[in-house]
Amino acid sequence: MRTNSDLYLAMSRLGSSTRRPLEEFLRAWWSTGYDHSDDKALEPDELVTWVRDALESPAPPYERYWAREDLGLEDLDGFSSWSRVIRAQVCDLQEMASSGVLRTQASYLGLDAPRPAGTGRRPTTRRWFNLDVASYLESGVIATVGGWRPEFEDAVVDQAPPEPLVIGAFDWSDLTRFVMGAQTHQ
Repeated sequence: MRTNSDLYLAMSRLGSSTRRPLEEFLRAWWSTGYDHSDDKALEPDELVTWVRDALESPAPPYERYWAREDLGLEDLDGFSSWSRVIRAQVCDLQEMASSGVLRTQASYLGLDAPRPAGTGRRPTTRRWFNLDVASYLESGVIATVGGWRPEFEDAVVDQAPPEPLVIGAFDWSDLTRFVMGAQTHQ
């Protein structure tokens, strides 16, 4: 896996291969992240393998106290930042499900997490655009390493797609941007 196009297509295939709810996937991804917490960076192939593992791994239960925690990112970096963003996203999705927000017909326009009274600080915006695993992963790639090039004939596009870019390893800062962009990139 060398280019942003390779990564986009791999993540797209993984995302479209599952019916697992996004919130459950995120809990599993968070849990399996501890296996990589000491890594400085992950090559794109390693990232894809990790996501595949998370799609197949059991998800730990949601912990209600997460919603009340201060999940701000001040004075944090590395794995801790990524971990807090994932936990904040899990809390948002739990609250959206329990309040009925996820059943809204116009979810393609974006939905706001309710964040009820007593909610701790979160490092993410309330707004969500990608509420399934496939769109979440695809948007994370686009938000982190830029556009992609369709690798099939007769693609219908408004303009010529950008050429694929060679990409390198993802450090925890990149992975934190990935999960934040996965939530909000349109």
